[in-house]
Amino acid sequence: METENPLIEWHYSQEEWNEFVDIEKANKKEDNIYFGIAILLIVPFGLMFYRDTSFLFSLLFSIPFAVLLPVLRMKFSYKHLQKNVFNPHVIIYNDYMMINYHKIEVASKRRRIKSLKIIDAKNNKKLLEVDIQWATRKGPTNDEFRILIPDNKLFEAEKLITDFYKEGE
Repeated sequence: METENPLIEWHYSQEEWNEFVDIEKANKKEDNIYFGIAILLIVPFGLMFYRDTSFLFSLLFSIPFAVLLPVLRMKFSYKHLQKNVFNPHVIIYNDYMMINYHKIEVASKRRRIKSLKIIDAKNNKKLLEVDIQWATRKGPTNDEFRILIPDNKLFEAEKLITDFYKEGE
């Protein structure tokens, strides 16, 4: 049982959650298509420049990465985006989020919340976007997690964002 107090605790109907999963999977699919295209655009030229390979060979080398990396990213990074979940809910604490019993670390020695914002989604829905950043050898990298804001909880989301930016001052 949790001893710390949640910042936000939202519950959804199964229909509401399933609609959100469809919206968010479409967003993530689009993000991953751009990620794959970026790999196809950058890797061949990097190989040609740094390893003096032919364009055809470098393109053939990069295609599996351009396909596999986005697919694996979708499969392993977004386990919380499942349909037909019993009692769908989101609980946000200071250092992690629980999305249907999947724990997502958002603040620690390794990670930090870079930004919080409310974005518009399809069907007049609002999403809370949590941008998480962490350090890598090549510099900081980040990922976005979006959470459906229930219709009657927009004020709570706005307060969470206001409180987050007040703490950073």
